[in-house]
Amino acid sequence: MKELDVGHYLDIYTLRKEMQEEGITNPSKDIRKFTHEFVEKLENMPLNEKIILKNHSFFDSSGNLIIKFPDNDKW
Repeated sequence: MKELDVGHYLDIYTLRKEMQEEGITNPSKDIRKFTHEFVEKLENMPLNEKIILKNHSFFDSSGNLIIKFPDNDKW
């Protein structure tokens, strides 16, 4: 299995962002904002840094919060 690092999530969320911008997908405003902010943050991190997904949030390898998913009731 591929390591779940910045490069992994950056590939996935960059594609999602592009699909949203092109109108291929149409998620809620909160999800669009989340995707945009997450990609911006990931672009400034080392690609090989491990990402931890816990309690609907993404953390760096030091345990610092990167971003939290929007509340489910806003989808």
